[in-house]
Amino acid sequence: MKLYPNKLKLLHVAQKRLGLDDDDWRDLLEEVAGCRSSSELDLEGFAAMMRCLKQLGFESTYAAGPYGRRDGMATPDQVRLIQRLWNEYSCTDDPRSLDHWLEHSFGISSLRFADADAAGKAIAALKAMVARRQKA
Repeated sequence: MKLYPNKLKLLHVAQKRLGLDDDDWRDLLEEVAGCRSSSELDLEGFAAMMRCLKQLGFESTYAAGPYGRRDGMATPDQVRLIQRLWNEYSCTDDPRSLDHWLEHSFGISSLRFADADAAGKAIAALKAMVARRQKA
């Protein structure tokens, strides 16, 4: 099974951040995953490469989410879930429309200002809205 493009991008980001030139990168791929190109990797090879890259000092910042980790505020997982549910409900990925709904419904001018409590309420509301839309 081929890797998703985002996984390939993550590998190339790691390569660049670790300062590995093309020859060193291909040697590492061959040693760890048994191939000379990242496009030949499967999920098992990707996981092995990520373990190796982590040992070499690479840390992905994806888990921090778009607004980072902030005490008392919505977690990165909550932010991503709200964005996904809004996209599913509204059939758009325009962040302004989500911000407008948040301000109208919760008095929050933008998702980045949502605390954990407001995020939980927004998730519950969006799940209900999506469910109603799917029934109709």
